[in-house]
Amino acid sequence: MKLSEEHVKKFMNGDLKVFNKIHQDMYHSLCLYGAKIIPEEDVVDDAVQEAFIALWDKRNSLDNIFRIKGYLYTVVRNKIITHIRLKKTVSIESTPIELEEEDFNEYILKEEAYKLLRDAIANLPERTQLVINFKIGGYSNKEIAENLEISVNTVKTLQKAGYSKLRAQLKENVFVLILLTELF
Repeated sequence: MKLSEEHVKKFMNGDLKVFNKIHQDMYHSLCLYGAKIIPEEDVVDDAVQEAFIALWDKRNSLDNIFRIKGYLYTVVRNKIITHIRLKKTVSIESTPIELEEEDFNEYILKEEAYKLLRDAIANLPERTQLVINFKIGGYSNKEIAENLEISVNTVKTLQKAGYSKLRAQLKENVFVLILLTELF
């Protein structure tokens, strides 16, 4: 389900189903983002959970999906930075991600693009999904054929059909299409 303005209005009014959908859609991306700042899974998980609690508390003032997503990423980043400063577990200079505004915005765009791509791949037929996921993982056609116990020509056919369906599904998301061409 893509979150519409109607969903955001429901969320602002306290709809738990919409909140759960936001949590489901954003949790993985937020954890990946946090892990790029600090490689401590428990700290990242705590920061992400606290971000969702803060989101629920602030739901009345977040009137579109972009503000909601931006708020979540910002809270995760700030919680992790606060943890680093208080615990001095890692120096900020040694963190693997630059915390500049431009990098932050670019990271959010990339995460959103990957999420759209993952969702589009999930809509493909099962064997096509497998081929595309192997291809994203860097496997050659021969390796994919061996893993799936199918011919290389079948791999090529499924791959071509998958790309075609992905392009059709993602035609309005230019950034994702660019990402797709970089991956393949």
